[in-house]
Amino acid sequence: MNNIINLDRTAAPEIKLPDKIYLPAVNDIRLQNGLPLSIINAGTADVLRFSIVFAAGTRYQPQFLVAGSTLNMLTEGTEKYTSEEIAERLDFYGASVDCDIDRDWACITFYSLSRYFEKIMEIAEQIIKYPVFPEKELNIYRQNQKQQLIIERKKVSTIARETLASALFGGNHYYGSFAKPDDYDKLNSSLLNEFHNKYYSSSNAFIVASGKVLDKEIKIISDFFGKETWGNPQKAETEKQEIITSQEQTIHISKSDSIQSAIRIGKVLFNKNHDDYCGMFILNTILGGYFGSRLMKNIREDKGYTYGIYSNIVCMRDSGYLTISAEVGNEYVKSTLKEIKNEILRLQQQKITKDELSLVKNYITGDILRAMDGAWKIADIYIDVRQINTNLKHIEQIFDEALKITPEKILNLANKYFDTNTLITIIAGGC
Repeated sequence: MNNIINLDRTAAPEIKLPDKIYLPAVNDIRLQNGLPLSIINAGTADVLRFSIVFAAGTRYQPQFLVAGSTLNMLTEGTEKYTSEEIAERLDFYGASVDCDIDRDWACITFYSLSRYFEKIMEIAEQIIKYPVFPEKELNIYRQNQKQQLIIERKKVSTIARETLASALFGGNHYYGSFAKPDDYDKLNSSLLNEFHNKYYSSSNAFIVASGKVLDKEIKIISDFFGKETWGNPQKAETEKQEIITSQEQTIHISKSDSIQSAIRIGKVLFNKNHDDYCGMFILNTILGGYFGSRLMKNIREDKGYTYGIYSNIVCMRDSGYLTISAEVGNEYVKSTLKEIKNEILRLQQQKITKDELSLVKNYITGDILRAMDGAWKIADIYIDVRQINTNLKHIEQIFDEALKITPEKILNLANKYFDTNTLITIIAGGC
Protein backbone atom coordinates (compact mmCIF):
# COMPACT_ATOMS: atom_id res chain seq x y z
CA MET A 1 0.00 0.00 0.00
CA ASN A 2 1.28 3.47 -0.90
CA ASN A 3 1.90 5.83 1.97
CA ILE A 4 -0.25 8.94 1.68
CA ILE A 5 1.20 12.25 2.88
CA ASN A 6 -1.37 14.86 3.78
CA LEU A 7 -0.19 18.36 2.92
CA ASP A 8 -1.84 21.55 4.07
CA ARG A 9 -1.56 23.57 0.87
CA THR A 10 -3.16 26.60 2.52
CA ALA A 11 -0.12 27.16 4.73
CA ALA A 12 3.24 28.41 3.50
CA PRO A 13 6.19 26.11 4.20
CA GLU A 14 8.29 26.99 7.21
CA ILE A 15 11.28 29.17 6.43
CA LYS A 16 14.41 27.81 8.03
CA LEU A 17 17.60 29.82 7.82
CA PRO A 18 20.94 28.02 7.59
CA ASP A 19 22.87 28.43 10.83
CA LYS A 20 26.25 28.57 9.13
CA ILE A 21 27.81 29.73 5.89
CA TYR A 22 30.48 27.56 4.33
CA LEU A 23 33.22 29.72 2.87
CA PRO A 24 35.04 28.50 -0.23
CA ALA A 25 38.69 27.65 0.06
CA VAL A 26 41.08 30.39 -1.02
CA ASN A 27 44.63 29.27 -1.55
CA ASP A 28 46.94 32.22 -0.84
CA ILE A 29 50.50 31.85 -2.06
CA ARG A 30 53.40 34.14 -2.90
CA LEU A 31 55.11 33.90 -6.22
CA GLN A 32 58.88 33.87 -6.50
CA ASN A 33 59.04 37.67 -6.79
CA GLY A 34 56.83 38.15 -3.72
CA LEU A 35 53.64 38.97 -5.65
CA PRO A 36 50.58 37.61 -3.73
CA LEU A 37 48.41 35.18 -5.70
CA SER A 38 45.03 34.06 -4.37
CA ILE A 39 43.48 31.02 -6.05
CA ILE A 40 39.75 30.25 -5.99
CA ASN A 41 39.56 26.87 -7.67
CA ALA A 42 35.84 26.30 -8.22
CA GLY A 43 33.59 25.23 -11.05
CA THR A 44 33.81 22.54 -13.69
CA ALA A 45 33.77 24.65 -16.87
CA ASP A 46 37.09 25.15 -18.63
CA VAL A 47 37.16 28.91 -18.08
CA LEU A 48 39.29 31.17 -15.95
CA ARG A 49 39.28 34.70 -14.66
CA PHE A 50 42.55 36.51 -13.94
CA SER A 51 42.38 39.79 -11.99
CA ILE A 52 45.38 41.89 -11.04
CA VAL A 53 44.76 44.74 -8.62
CA PHE A 54 47.12 47.68 -8.12
CA ALA A 55 47.24 50.33 -5.42
CA ALA A 56 46.85 52.87 -8.20
CA GLY A 57 43.49 54.53 -7.59
CA THR A 58 42.75 58.21 -8.05
CA ARG A 59 44.16 59.12 -4.63
CA TYR A 60 47.67 58.54 -6.03
CA GLN A 61 47.40 60.63 -9.20
CA PRO A 62 49.49 63.83 -9.57
CA GLN A 63 46.56 65.56 -11.31
CA PHE A 64 42.95 64.77 -12.17
CA LEU A 65 42.17 61.89 -14.56
CA VAL A 66 45.69 60.48 -14.75
CA ALA A 67 44.93 57.28 -12.81
CA GLY A 68 41.76 56.37 -14.70
CA SER A 69 43.23 57.28 -18.07
CA THR A 70 46.33 55.19 -17.40
CA LEU A 71 44.20 52.15 -16.63
CA ASN A 72 41.81 52.62 -19.55
CA MET A 73 44.64 53.21 -22.03
CA LEU A 74 46.52 50.02 -21.15
CA THR A 75 44.84 48.13 -24.00
CA GLU A 76 45.46 50.88 -26.56
CA GLY A 77 48.91 49.71 -27.61
CA THR A 78 52.01 48.03 -26.19
CA GLU A 79 55.64 47.60 -27.23
CA LYS A 80 54.62 44.50 -29.19
CA TYR A 81 50.97 45.02 -30.21
CA THR A 82 48.83 47.86 -31.55
CA SER A 83 45.36 48.44 -30.11
CA GLU A 84 43.86 46.74 -33.20
CA GLU A 85 46.09 43.69 -32.76
CA ILE A 86 45.16 43.40 -29.07
CA ALA A 87 41.45 43.55 -29.89
CA GLU A 88 41.81 41.01 -32.72
CA ARG A 89 43.74 38.53 -30.57
CA LEU A 90 41.33 38.76 -27.66
CA ASP A 91 38.43 38.25 -30.05
CA PHE A 92 40.14 35.34 -31.82
CA TYR A 93 40.73 33.49 -28.53
CA GLY A 94 37.23 34.26 -27.20
CA ALA A 95 38.62 36.36 -24.35
CA SER A 96 37.61 39.69 -22.89
CA VAL A 97 39.09 42.32 -20.60
CA ASP A 98 37.52 44.69 -18.06
CA CYS A 99 38.98 47.67 -16.25
CA ASP A 100 37.73 49.13 -12.99
CA ILE A 101 39.04 51.95 -10.79
CA ASP A 102 38.05 53.69 -7.58
CA ARG A 103 39.70 56.08 -5.17
CA ASP A 104 42.14 53.47 -3.83
CA TRP A 105 42.57 50.68 -6.38
CA ALA A 106 42.84 49.94 -10.09
CA CYS A 107 41.90 46.48 -11.37
CA ILE A 108 42.24 44.84 -14.78
CA THR A 109 40.52 41.50 -15.35
CA PHE A 110 40.90 38.95 -18.16
CA TYR A 111 38.36 36.22 -18.94
CA SER A 112 39.72 33.25 -20.87
CA LEU A 113 39.03 29.71 -21.99
CA SER A 114 41.40 27.28 -20.29
CA ARG A 115 42.92 26.04 -23.54
CA TYR A 116 43.94 29.58 -24.53
CA PHE A 117 45.00 30.80 -21.10
CA GLU A 118 48.71 30.90 -21.91
CA LYS A 119 48.00 32.95 -25.06
CA ILE A 120 45.88 35.39 -23.06
CA MET A 121 48.52 35.72 -20.35
CA GLU A 122 51.09 36.64 -22.99
CA ILE A 123 48.80 39.46 -24.13
CA ALA A 124 48.07 40.40 -20.49
CA GLU A 125 51.78 40.69 -19.77
CA GLN A 126 52.19 43.10 -22.66
CA ILE A 127 49.20 45.19 -21.58
CA ILE A 128 50.19 45.38 -17.92
CA LYS A 129 53.96 45.69 -18.16
CA TYR A 130 54.65 47.33 -21.53
CA PRO A 131 51.95 49.84 -22.56
CA VAL A 132 53.09 52.79 -24.70
CA PHE A 133 50.10 55.16 -24.44
CA PRO A 134 50.17 56.26 -28.11
CA GLU A 135 49.21 59.89 -28.70
CA LYS A 136 46.77 59.10 -31.51
CA GLU A 137 44.68 56.80 -29.34
CA LEU A 138 45.04 59.15 -26.38
CA ASN A 139 43.64 62.05 -28.44
CA ILE A 140 40.58 59.99 -29.37
CA TYR A 141 40.17 58.88 -25.76
CA ARG A 142 40.42 62.47 -24.48
CA GLN A 143 37.79 63.75 -26.90
CA ASN A 144 35.32 60.95 -26.21
CA GLN A 145 35.72 61.01 -22.45
CA LYS A 146 35.52 64.80 -22.27
CA GLN A 147 32.17 64.80 -24.08
CA GLN A 148 30.85 62.07 -21.78
CA LEU A 149 31.93 64.01 -18.69
CA ILE A 150 30.31 67.21 -19.98
CA ILE A 151 27.02 65.34 -20.30
CA GLU A 152 27.44 63.54 -16.96
CA ARG A 153 28.13 66.72 -14.99
CA LYS A 154 24.88 68.25 -16.19
CA LYS A 155 22.86 65.55 -14.40
CA VAL A 156 21.41 66.54 -11.04
CA SER A 157 22.33 63.10 -9.68
CA THR A 158 26.02 63.71 -10.47
CA ILE A 159 25.95 67.24 -9.06
CA ALA A 160 24.39 66.01 -5.80
CA ARG A 161 26.73 63.01 -5.47
CA GLU A 162 29.88 65.06 -5.99
CA THR A 163 28.71 67.88 -3.74
CA LEU A 164 27.96 65.43 -0.92
CA ALA A 165 31.41 63.80 -1.14
CA SER A 166 33.10 67.22 -1.11
CA ALA A 167 30.97 68.33 1.84
CA LEU A 168 31.76 65.16 3.80
CA PHE A 169 35.51 64.94 3.19
CA GLY A 170 36.54 68.39 1.91
CA GLY A 171 36.95 69.59 -1.65
CA ASN A 172 40.71 69.00 -1.61
CA HIS A 173 40.57 65.53 -0.04
CA TYR A 174 41.27 62.55 -2.30
CA TYR A 175 37.80 61.20 -1.38
CA GLY A 176 36.05 64.53 -1.98
CA SER A 177 37.58 66.04 -5.13
CA PHE A 178 36.40 65.61 -8.72
CA ALA A 179 37.65 66.28 -12.23
CA LYS A 180 36.18 68.78 -14.67
CA PRO A 181 35.89 68.22 -18.44
CA ASP A 182 38.78 70.60 -19.21
CA ASP A 183 41.11 68.41 -17.14
CA TYR A 184 41.17 65.99 -20.08
CA ASP A 185 42.98 68.67 -22.11
CA LYS A 186 45.89 68.51 -19.66
CA LEU A 187 46.60 64.81 -20.20
CA ASN A 188 49.54 63.58 -22.24
CA SER A 189 51.39 60.33 -22.79
CA SER A 190 54.27 61.33 -20.54
CA LEU A 191 51.99 61.77 -17.52
CA LEU A 192 50.38 58.39 -18.07
CA ASN A 193 53.73 56.71 -18.62
CA GLU A 194 55.16 58.20 -15.43
CA PHE A 195 52.13 57.09 -13.41
CA HIS A 196 52.35 53.59 -14.87
CA ASN A 197 56.07 53.32 -14.12
CA LYS A 198 55.50 54.36 -10.52
CA TYR A 199 52.44 52.31 -9.55
CA TYR A 200 52.07 49.32 -11.89
CA SER A 201 54.58 46.93 -10.36
CA SER A 202 54.89 43.52 -8.73
CA SER A 203 55.50 45.21 -5.36
CA ASN A 204 52.25 47.17 -5.57
CA ALA A 205 49.71 44.53 -6.62
CA PHE A 206 47.92 41.29 -5.84
CA ILE A 207 46.41 38.70 -8.19
CA VAL A 208 43.19 36.72 -7.85
CA ALA A 209 42.71 33.76 -10.20
CA SER A 210 39.32 32.07 -10.17
CA GLY A 211 37.49 29.32 -12.02
CA LYS A 212 39.15 26.08 -13.04
CA VAL A 213 42.64 26.97 -11.78
CA LEU A 214 44.95 23.95 -11.73
CA ASP A 215 48.73 23.56 -11.38
CA LYS A 216 49.19 24.26 -15.08
CA GLU A 217 47.45 27.63 -14.85
CA ILE A 218 49.37 28.57 -11.69
CA LYS A 219 52.65 27.88 -13.50
CA ILE A 220 51.53 30.03 -16.45
CA ILE A 221 50.73 32.94 -14.13
CA SER A 222 54.07 32.50 -12.40
CA ASP A 223 55.97 32.39 -15.70
CA PHE A 224 54.51 35.71 -16.89
CA PHE A 225 54.17 37.65 -13.65
CA GLY A 226 55.87 35.86 -10.77
CA LYS A 227 59.51 35.11 -11.49
CA GLU A 228 61.38 38.41 -11.48
CA THR A 229 60.33 41.66 -9.88
CA TRP A 230 59.00 44.17 -12.40
CA GLY A 231 58.20 47.84 -12.23
CA ASN A 232 58.99 50.22 -9.38
CA PRO A 233 60.24 48.24 -6.34
CA GLN A 234 58.66 50.76 -3.94
CA LYS A 235 55.17 50.09 -2.56
CA ALA A 236 52.66 52.89 -3.17
CA GLU A 237 52.15 55.20 -0.24
CA THR A 238 50.17 58.40 0.21
CA GLU A 239 49.90 60.60 3.25
CA LYS A 240 46.54 60.16 4.93
CA GLN A 241 44.68 63.44 4.52
CA GLU A 242 42.64 65.13 7.20
CA ILE A 243 38.88 64.95 6.72
CA ILE A 244 37.31 68.41 6.83
CA THR A 245 33.53 68.08 6.91
CA SER A 246 31.38 71.05 5.96
CA GLN A 247 29.57 72.89 8.74
CA GLU A 248 26.58 73.49 6.45
CA GLN A 249 23.83 70.99 7.13
CA THR A 250 21.84 71.74 3.98
CA ILE A 251 23.28 72.75 0.60
CA HIS A 252 21.10 73.73 -2.38
CA ILE A 253 22.41 73.73 -5.94
CA SER A 254 19.88 75.34 -8.24
CA LYS A 255 19.38 74.03 -11.76
CA SER A 256 16.34 75.88 -13.06
CA ASP A 257 15.92 73.79 -16.22
CA SER A 258 15.52 70.53 -14.28
CA ILE A 259 12.03 69.13 -13.70
CA GLN A 260 13.28 67.01 -10.79
CA SER A 261 15.76 67.29 -7.96
CA ALA A 262 18.39 64.91 -6.68
CA ILE A 263 18.57 64.40 -2.94
CA ARG A 264 21.69 63.09 -1.25
CA ILE A 265 21.95 62.78 2.53
CA GLY A 266 25.01 61.44 4.30
CA LYS A 267 27.62 61.44 7.01
CA VAL A 268 31.16 60.15 7.44
CA LEU A 269 31.25 56.73 9.07
CA PHE A 270 33.87 53.98 8.76
CA ASN A 271 34.86 51.05 6.58
CA LYS A 272 34.36 47.30 6.96
CA ASN A 273 37.10 46.92 9.57
CA HIS A 274 35.08 48.79 12.21
CA ASP A 275 33.51 46.78 15.03
CA ASP A 276 30.05 48.22 14.31
CA TYR A 277 30.13 47.68 10.54
CA CYS A 278 28.21 44.37 10.51
CA GLY A 279 25.44 45.76 12.68
CA MET A 280 25.29 48.96 10.62
CA PHE A 281 25.09 46.89 7.45
CA ILE A 282 21.91 45.30 8.80
CA LEU A 283 20.52 48.61 10.06
CA ASN A 284 21.16 50.19 6.65
CA THR A 285 19.38 47.29 4.96
CA ILE A 286 16.31 47.98 7.10
CA LEU A 287 16.40 51.70 6.31
CA GLY A 288 17.04 51.64 2.57
CA GLY A 289 19.32 48.80 1.56
CA TYR A 290 16.88 46.67 -0.41
CA PHE A 291 13.65 46.92 -2.37
CA GLY A 292 11.50 46.11 0.65
CA SER A 293 13.17 48.69 2.90
CA ARG A 294 11.33 51.27 4.97
CA LEU A 295 12.32 54.16 2.71
CA MET A 296 11.06 52.30 -0.36
CA LYS A 297 7.78 51.30 1.27
CA ASN A 298 7.07 54.78 2.56
CA ILE A 299 8.38 57.14 -0.11
CA ARG A 300 7.96 55.01 -3.24
CA GLU A 301 5.06 52.68 -2.56
CA ASP A 302 2.90 54.68 -0.15
CA LYS A 303 3.62 58.28 -1.20
CA GLY A 304 4.69 57.83 -4.82
CA TYR A 305 7.31 60.58 -4.62
CA THR A 306 10.04 58.64 -6.46
CA TYR A 307 10.74 55.53 -8.53
CA GLY A 308 13.50 54.54 -6.14
CA ILE A 309 15.19 55.58 -2.92
CA TYR A 310 18.12 53.76 -1.37
CA SER A 311 20.65 54.03 1.41
CA ASN A 312 24.11 52.58 1.35
CA ILE A 313 27.32 52.43 3.38
CA VAL A 314 30.19 53.18 1.00
CA CYS A 315 33.58 51.86 2.13
CA MET A 316 37.04 52.98 1.10
CA ARG A 317 40.46 52.05 2.45
CA ASP A 318 40.73 54.91 4.94
CA SER A 319 37.10 55.73 5.68
CA GLY A 320 33.48 55.23 4.71
CA TYR A 321 30.19 57.09 4.64
CA LEU A 322 26.44 56.67 4.76
CA THR A 323 24.45 57.96 1.80
CA ILE A 324 20.71 58.17 1.17
CA SER A 325 19.85 58.93 -2.45
CA ALA A 326 16.72 59.65 -4.49
CA GLU A 327 15.51 61.69 -7.44
CA VAL A 328 12.07 63.27 -6.96
CA GLY A 329 9.84 65.80 -8.66
CA ASN A 330 10.61 69.35 -7.54
CA GLU A 331 7.25 69.61 -5.80
CA TYR A 332 8.04 66.58 -3.60
CA VAL A 333 11.43 67.64 -2.23
CA LYS A 334 10.25 68.97 1.14
CA SER A 335 7.83 66.09 1.67
CA THR A 336 10.52 63.52 0.81
CA LEU A 337 12.99 65.06 3.25
CA LYS A 338 10.33 65.03 5.96
CA GLU A 339 9.58 61.34 5.40
CA ILE A 340 13.27 60.39 5.39
CA LYS A 341 13.65 62.10 8.76
CA ASN A 342 10.52 60.35 10.03
CA GLU A 343 11.92 56.94 9.09
CA ILE A 344 15.23 57.69 10.82
CA LEU A 345 13.42 58.87 13.96
CA ARG A 346 11.25 55.75 13.91
CA LEU A 347 14.38 53.58 13.93
CA GLN A 348 15.65 55.55 16.94
CA GLN A 349 12.40 55.48 18.90
CA GLN A 350 10.76 52.12 18.18
CA LYS A 351 12.18 48.63 18.24
CA ILE A 352 11.85 46.74 15.01
CA THR A 353 9.19 44.02 15.12
CA LYS A 354 10.16 40.37 15.06
CA ASP A 355 8.33 39.87 11.77
CA GLU A 356 10.19 42.68 9.99
CA LEU A 357 13.53 41.63 11.47
CA SER A 358 12.89 38.06 10.31
CA LEU A 359 12.17 39.34 6.79
CA VAL A 360 15.40 41.36 6.73
CA LYS A 361 17.42 38.41 8.05
CA ASN A 362 15.97 36.20 5.32
CA TYR A 363 16.92 38.77 2.69
CA ILE A 364 20.48 39.30 3.94
CA THR A 365 21.31 35.63 4.37
CA GLY A 366 19.79 34.79 0.99
CA ASP A 367 21.66 37.65 -0.65
CA ILE A 368 24.95 36.46 0.83
CA LEU A 369 24.36 32.93 -0.40
CA ARG A 370 23.53 34.23 -3.90
CA ALA A 371 26.63 36.42 -3.87
CA MET A 372 28.81 33.38 -3.11
CA ASP A 373 27.37 31.32 -5.96
CA GLY A 374 30.19 30.81 -8.44
CA ALA A 375 33.93 31.34 -8.57
CA TRP A 376 33.77 34.74 -10.26
CA LYS A 377 31.27 36.16 -7.78
CA ILE A 378 33.46 34.88 -4.97
CA ALA A 379 36.45 36.54 -6.62
CA ASP A 380 34.61 39.89 -6.65
CA ILE A 381 33.89 39.60 -2.93
CA TYR A 382 37.42 38.47 -2.15
CA ILE A 383 38.94 41.41 -4.05
CA ASP A 384 36.64 43.79 -2.20
CA VAL A 385 37.60 42.55 1.28
CA ARG A 386 41.26 42.06 0.35
CA GLN A 387 41.46 45.77 -0.49
CA ILE A 388 40.79 46.68 3.14
CA ASN A 389 43.23 44.09 4.50
CA THR A 390 40.66 41.52 5.59
CA ASN A 391 39.39 38.24 4.16
CA LEU A 392 36.23 36.21 3.51
CA LYS A 393 35.73 35.82 7.27
CA HIS A 394 34.18 39.29 6.99
CA ILE A 395 31.26 37.76 5.06
CA GLU A 396 30.90 35.12 7.76
CA GLN A 397 30.75 37.88 10.38
CA ILE A 398 27.89 39.64 8.55
CA PHE A 399 26.07 36.32 8.19
CA ASP A 400 26.48 35.52 11.89
CA GLU A 401 25.41 39.03 12.91
CA ALA A 402 22.30 38.80 10.73
CA LEU A 403 21.30 35.62 12.57
CA LYS A 404 21.83 36.89 16.11
CA ILE A 405 21.20 40.67 16.00
CA THR A 406 18.41 41.84 18.30
CA PRO A 407 15.88 44.68 18.06
CA GLU A 408 17.63 46.30 21.04
CA LYS A 409 20.98 46.41 19.26
CA ILE A 410 19.40 47.89 16.11
CA LEU A 411 17.76 50.60 18.23
CA ASN A 412 21.09 51.40 19.93
CA LEU A 413 22.97 51.60 16.63
CA ALA A 414 20.32 53.92 15.17
CA ASN A 415 20.70 56.28 18.12
CA LYS A 416 24.49 56.06 18.02
CA TYR A 417 24.98 56.84 14.32
CA PHE A 418 21.75 58.29 12.89
CA ASP A 419 21.58 61.59 14.77
CA THR A 420 19.84 63.80 12.18
CA ASN A 421 21.87 66.80 13.39
CA THR A 422 25.00 65.12 12.05
CA LEU A 423 23.58 64.46 8.58
CA ILE A 424 24.41 66.67 5.59
CA THR A 425 21.68 67.17 3.00
CA ILE A 426 22.35 68.07 -0.63
CA ILE A 427 19.52 69.12 -2.97
CA ALA A 428 20.38 69.68 -6.62
CA GLY A 429 17.84 70.63 -9.28
CA GLY A 430 14.85 72.87 -9.84
CA CYS A 431 13.85 72.68 -6.19
